[in-house]
This record gives sequence, structure tokens and C-alpha cells, in this order.
Amino acid sequence: MSSRAEGIYDVDNANELDILQPKGDLMNRTSLHDKEALVAAIEMEERGYTFFKNTAGKAENSFAREVFDFLAGEELRHIEAIRRFQEDYLKGKSDNAEGLIERIKSGKGVAALEQLFAELAKSAPATGSDLDAYKFAMDFELKGEAFYKKAEAGAKDLNAKKLYGFLVGEERKHFKIVESCLAYFENPSEFFHQREKWHFEA
Repeated sequence: MSSRAEGIYDVDNANELDILQPKGDLMNRTSLHDKEALVAAIEMEERGYTFFKNTAGKAENSFAREVFDFLAGEELRHIEAIRRFQEDYLKGKSDNAEGLIERIKSGKGVAALEQLFAELAKSAPATGSDLDAYKFAMDFELKGEAFYKKAEAGAKDLNAKKLYGFLVGEERKHFKIVESCLAYFENPSEFFHQREKWHFEA
């Protein structure tokens, strides 16, 4: 899979958003301390939010706009939760992981997602640039999942480990959403055949 979304973002161009190559080297390390992992997580989520929001604004397909707006909102909730956890962690307390996870879950969630897919059949076919954006987003979500798995494995703080573990699932959920959208535009009949078997976690 290419990490380049032609027509949307040129990730090799320093003047464009490059969500796959963060400014520092934190995401590329084999292990991270909790403090470093939190900094890297916020940066990654901020880049994801900017990408999804900008892509929604550039999308030619109405369904693509709604999906990327939905994902931007998800990233924003992640940013807020991680920042809250980071603030408490730096103060020497980190017992709010459960509350933050519930806050993330209280977003638009499955109901909004199901509504999006219910409207999908009415959507015009995606353009080439929209399809490239879906592929780029899938790559980003896979890298996000891998990062959180690494952070979870290396976490010393049990609440940090719990938060990272939840975020692993969030990135996987987002990957499945984008993958499903791409599947529809590439093969609509198979998409609706497979849709009956799907289940998105809340």
C-alpha cells in the first residue's frame, strides 16, 4: 500500500501535512517511557485530526466528507483525553483512565456510523483523489495501532497501559471504517453482501 495520497496530500513535500513522519523520533523508538509516549500520542492524534479535517474539506464525495468529519471528531476526543491524562500524570496521579475512556465512548459512536452507512447507497462514486485519501487514512490508522501497541507493552503505569490498550481498539475500529468505505467504492455489491456480517465495537 502506498503511503502517498495523490491529489490530496503529497507526504514527500515538506510544505504539506506529513502525518506519517512526526517531527521528533519518539514514534520510531523501540520503547518509550510513559511521559514520552504521551507526548508522541498527542502529536500523532493532532496530525490525524488535521489530516481528516482537511481531507473532509477537500473531498468531492459527500459520503467521504461525512466519514472524514466523523474521524476528525474521534481524533479530537482522543486528543482531549490524552491531554487530560498527561496533565494528571505530570502531577503524580493517573487514576482517571476509566473516566477518560468513557468520555471517548460517549462521542457519536456506532449510531452515527450506522447512519452513515445507511446513506452510503445514495452517495455518488468516489473520485480518484477520495480513494487515495481512504488508502492513506488506512495506512495512518495501522501505524497508530502499532504505536499504541508499543506504548501499551512498554507502559509502567497501569492506567496508562489501560488507556493505550483502549486506543489500540480505537485505531483498529477506524481502520475497519475506512477499509469498509474503500470496499464499497471498489465493489458495491460485495460491500452490501459482507455488511450483514459486520460488527463495530462501541
